[in-house]
Amino acid sequence: MIISSVHNKKILQLRKLYKSRERKLSDVFVAEGVKEVERGIKSGFEVVSLYYCPDIYSRNISELLRNTSTEIPVFELEKKVYEKVAYRDNTEGVLAVFRKKVYTLNDFVSDENSLFVVLESVEKPGNLGAVLRTADAANVNAIILTESRVDQYHPNVIRSSIGAAFTVPVVVTTNIELKQWFDTNNIGYYSAALPSYTNIYNVDMKKSIAVIFGTESQGLSSFWLKEKEKIFTIPMSGIVDSLNVSVSVAVTVYEALRQRNSL
Repeated sequence: MIISSVHNKKILQLRKLYKSRERKLSDVFVAEGVKEVERGIKSGFEVVSLYYCPDIYSRNISELLRNTSTEIPVFELEKKVYEKVAYRDNTEGVLAVFRKKVYTLNDFVSDENSLFVVLESVEKPGNLGAVLRTADAANVNAIILTESRVDQYHPNVIRSSIGAAFTVPVVVTTNIELKQWFDTNNIGYYSAALPSYTNIYNVDMKKSIAVIFGTESQGLSSFWLKEKEKIFTIPMSGIVDSLNVSVSVAVTVYEALRQRNSL
């Protein structure tokens, strides 16, 4: 089917999904870009529909859908229509509507090698996307968002994660529920914060562990900071006293991998 009008019902519905409120009320989201769509399909996310502009996307659209097992509605858009629904400036001419996946803490069973990353009150989609990329590269079991202020299916999360939003499970919960889950499943946890007398390189990360991070501007809440024996610091030798949360996560999870690979 070819869509030539920007007022087409499906186009209007697509544009609504870029609004936070509408997206949160829906069970679907939009992913734009060849790599993102391919990774969504390969990761087993259900494709509800696919849209492309042949003036921009020159490949055979069937190649993109070769790993799908069901017939998917495909819509060809005239360029002016596609530009109306494209979120990115450097668009690649293809986007897909995927069904959301919802995970809970009970979906995960801790073992001796589990590694979880907790983000408290994260605000910026770009930061979450960057953390997802690191989590994918380091084979983190899940990202856990507490007191969340960001939508994991925000277009900028999908974009900045370069498709890792499809490969790394994300759980949304509260601090209280998470702490109870840690205790029930015997998962150790440590919080990144200042000040602390514990250097990250002195934290034993060989067993099942969760590492907790707050925002760069506000840091962690007192809920986690009150347990001072569980706070660690990433050493810094310059004049700055903080790192971007995505950088802090990367340093920490790769220290965990270094320790585990040295066994």
